[in-house]
Amino acid sequence: MKVNFWFDPTCPWCFVTSRWYSKVANELNIPTTWEIFSLSIKNKSTKRSSEMQEKHYRSLRVLRIIQSVKDHLTNDHVYNLYTALGSQVHLDKQPIDSNLKNILSNCDIDQKFIEKMDDESLDISIEKSTNKAVEICGDDVGVPILLLNDGKNEKAIFGPVISTIPDLKESLELWEHFKYITLNENVSELKRKRTIPLGL
Repeated sequence: MKVNFWFDPTCPWCFVTSRWYSKVANELNIPTTWEIFSLSIKNKSTKRSSEMQEKHYRSLRVLRIIQSVKDHLTNDHVYNLYTALGSQVHLDKQPIDSNLKNILSNCDIDQKFIEKMDDESLDISIEKSTNKAVEICGDDVGVPILLLNDGKNEKAIFGPVISTIPDLKESLELWEHFKYITLNENVSELKRKRTIPLGL
């Protein structure tokens, strides 16, 4: 089994799912490629409040750093940077573009990558990655998007969207059910209202 996981660090639901999935991937030694998705680019044609526009702009500038790290460093650097940024935003409740020097240092990433925040040429790669996720999964999606490849089949799905991070036993049980649904081409959608608050 191999997995590609698309993320936007601003999405709290995606961050929860990534913590669940990381637990599973570490336990089962699943090779995982961490991919960039921009909700700002995906929703650029949607009417947004000035507050949301500002949030997406700041997010895009940070995504440029992640894209540059992905281009020049390792997949582990991308994952560690996503973890650090997600923790800052969703656990510490700090702006995504604050404390970047310390975050890069803690992730063993050179400070020079901060300069990439204003490199608009990186938007091409970010948009390409976002569009690839939409192409394989459908237009009516956000993040997380997971692409599973078991050597015989390769299928992508939006989700799972979960509210809290299960313990290891439940995480592995959820993974088995999720894997079956994702690889089953006959299943296209499951959805219901949220009854458990976001556990962040």
